[in-house]
Amino acid sequence: MNNVTDGFTTPELNGTFNGWCGNCAVMSDADMNGIWDVALVLTQGSYEYKFSADNWNIQEVLTQGDPCTVGASPFVNRPLTVTGNATLPAVCWASCSACDGGQEVDFQH
Repeated sequence: MNNVTDGFTTPELNGTFNGWCGNCAVMSDADMNGIWDVALVLTQGSYEYKFSADNWNIQEVLTQGDPCTVGASPFVNRPLTVTGNATLPAVCWASCSACDGGQEVDFQH
């Protein structure tokens, strides 16, 4: 949750795979290393997603046209194509860039 300036309790992963449901895919930092993660089982296909916290109390605001985004304002999201088991690289909140202690998300099909 690097780069987050608002207070938060529980980060979550929202996307087309879970109907943007809010707190259906909560993330955790069980080992207290600053990396929040979640593992999901998804079928092969294309999805959009973004990080939020506390049942959409806050959400990352992505910049249209950045290399890690799809969509147009106000619905700018991160793309994901699942073709097999994958671990997404850690990224900073609202950024395409990697950062120390960033989020890590495991997707399995």
